[in-house]
Parts: sequence; structure tokens; C-alpha cells
Amino acid sequence: MSDDSWSVAVQLVANFTRQPARMSHLLEQMPADWDPGKRRACQSLLFGTIRHIRLLEKALDEFLRRRPKPLLRASLLVASRELMEAPERSAKIVHHAVERIGKRCGKVEKGLGNAVLRKVSGRLPELLESNLADAKDLAWRYSHPKWLVKRWLEQFGWEETLAFLEWNQSEAGVFARWQGEPEDLAVLEPWREGTPFFKLQSGSWQKIASYIEKGRLYVQNPAAGLAPQLLLDSLSGGRVLDLCAAPGGKGLYMESVAGEGIREIVSVDLEGPRFERMRGNFERYGAKRLRALAADVLSLSPESLGSFEGVLLDAPCSNSGVLQHKVDARWRQSPEGLRELLDLQARLLEAASRFVKEGGTLVYSTCSVDREENEGIVSGFLDTEKGKPFALVESKLSLPWRDGRDGAGVFLLRRVG
Repeated sequence: MSDDSWSVAVQLVANFTRQPARMSHLLEQMPADWDPGKRRACQSLLFGTIRHIRLLEKALDEFLRRRPKPLLRASLLVASRELMEAPERSAKIVHHAVERIGKRCGKVEKGLGNAVLRKVSGRLPELLESNLADAKDLAWRYSHPKWLVKRWLEQFGWEETLAFLEWNQSEAGVFARWQGEPEDLAVLEPWREGTPFFKLQSGSWQKIASYIEKGRLYVQNPAAGLAPQLLLDSLSGGRVLDLCAAPGGKGLYMESVAGEGIREIVSVDLEGPRFERMRGNFERYGAKRLRALAADVLSLSPESLGSFEGVLLDAPCSNSGVLQHKVDARWRQSPEGLRELLDLQARLLEAASRFVKEGGTLVYSTCSVDREENEGIVSGFLDTEKGKPFALVESKLSLPWRDGRDGAGVFLLRRVG
């Protein structure tokens, strides 16, 4: 395989079409010795193609009798993404792609690619201007699973679902906050007054990379600060338990902004790469009150850890609120998988409740906007025997298209009996 950005992007798209995988896993397959420019070019092609894959497939399928083999299909998809992004360069894009297809796939495939891409270059603008009538139209136009679009239409209605889909298809911004004393860095613009978050100017990643390596800046979306801040605001001091905590961003947030009354923050997650990443983050950022503990939340007992003034459960979820930058997540979810998540969330919330002192607080949060994963889980818990001692005090819902940050559901419960 050639090590140029285009060819590697094609190979990674082919891998994804065989089996949808996390973008982070695909990016690990890029050559380790690439310079930053090559990596950015490849990543842009990969993310752009996967972000718009159903629209690109629709344009291609109109001119194909049957789906081609993965490598040819991926080549056509990547080239179609380029045509969508830069229609004024269509002749050069088609010529470049056809030459690459000929070298990697063969003479017949080269001819097919030439004929199809020339037609696609004219068809894509028409599809982008098409009238959209139902969930099926929204699904191909904005490249989301139809079942998910139908679910959002039922929960949010047409206008908000359309705004949500458009948000997910836009390029994600990069946010960060200082871990410790802030510095004046020109490429970081304050996000909103009263928050510790900054937005990175486009194309400026290299200018903050050294600050991240030194444990000064932590890349984090503003929505991730909602749950830990709500918990800290409810506490005057004591111990905090952070469950499902890896890779440790919420714990580091609490370490950074908590008053001196918070003595210890115990961050728990399953043993594995994410846990090791969390432990490494705590070391890099010089955390003093954070303790990483490898354990299964469902198997932990208050007898081993004691009780806590505050407990934060950031539950595993469908990621529906972070699809703007997790472009693969929409294709790795299913109705069956969502039902399994709902069951896990309910069991985790019940397990977390056992660690809360009387008068203490429990925060349940997700990075989802789905009502069943948020209000549904909390109301279901409050109706159980384990939930009877608790009362819902406050809740916050971050809707990306409205709030300009990731989606999240955050619920503050107090143990009152």
C-alpha cells in the first residue's frame, strides 16, 4: 500500500465499510513516521467520507449495477467526498482518483471509476438541494441510521431533529481548559464567560501540543464540566466517588476547581487500556487528591470503600450527544444495543446509590440526549426501593444545536432518608 494520504485514507475507509470501527483505532493504522501534514490530510479524508457516507453511497449507487469490491468502493467514496467538498476542482479530482484506481484495481475498474465519478460530480449538487420529506430522506441526506432519525423525530420533532443532524455534520471544534494556573495563549479564545473553557483556533493544534504533554492544558468539551460542577456546587467538603471515570477528565476537572474541603476523589473504572490512560493522565497532570482504582462498579461494596458525600456516575451511553466528533458511533449502535445500555445504566445507578451518605448527593450523567437514557433512567430509579431515599434536586440537559457544545444529561439527586 502506498503511504500517501489519499491511498491510506482509501484503505481505512475500506476497513470501516467491512466492519465499522472506532476512528481512534483506524487512525492508529496510519504510518507512525508521517509528518503532521500527511496525518491531517489523511484524517480529513477519512472523517469527511465516514461523516457523509450514506449521501455518497446514494450518489454512487445510482450509477452502479452492484456494489463493487471494498477497495474500489472506498476509492469511489473518498473521491466523491472530494467532489462534494470542492466541486470547482472536479476534473482534477476525477483524474487523480481514476489514475489511482487503475494502478491499484485494474484497467476495467479504471474505466468504471472514470464513468461513475464524472456522473457523480453532477449528481451530488442535485442531491444536496433535494427536498426532504421523511425520516428516510433525512437518513441518507445527513448520513445517520434511519432508526435513530425516527427516534429523534419522535422525541424532538422535525425542526429540532433537522438542526441536530446539521450540527452533527459540521466540523467539530476543539476545546480545552487549563489544569492549574491559566496562561495567555493567543490561539485559545474564551468560550463563555464564567466557564474555564477555551476554544482552539482552527489549525492551531501544534501550538498547544506541548502544553498538553506538560500537563498544563486538558482537551475537554464544555459539556463535560456540567456534571462535576453540579456535584461540587452541592458539596461543602468531604470525599467524592467518580464512577465509570476513565479516561479521567471529570476527575481532573474536579481536582482543578474543587475547594480545599474536598479531601479525596476516588476514580473507578474497569482494568484495561482506558484505565491505564486515566492513571497516566493523573500522573501527567500532577493530581494530588485523585486516586485511580481498577474495579467493576457493579461488584464494589461500601464495606470496601466506605461512603461518600458526593458520588458521580458518568454512565456508558449511546454517545448520541457527541456524534459531531465521534462520526463512527452512529454506525456502531443499534436498537438492540440501546436496550442493553438502558439495562446497564439502571443497574449502575442503583449500584452507585449505595455509596451515598445520608444527606449526600448523587449525580447521574450521560453524553446522550436520548430521553430514555436520561429522564427515563432517573425516574425509573426513583420508583425503585433503592431509589426511595433519594429526591431529584436539579437537572440540566445540553442540546448541541441549541447550546453549541456536546450533548449531555445531568441529574442531581440527594439522599434525604
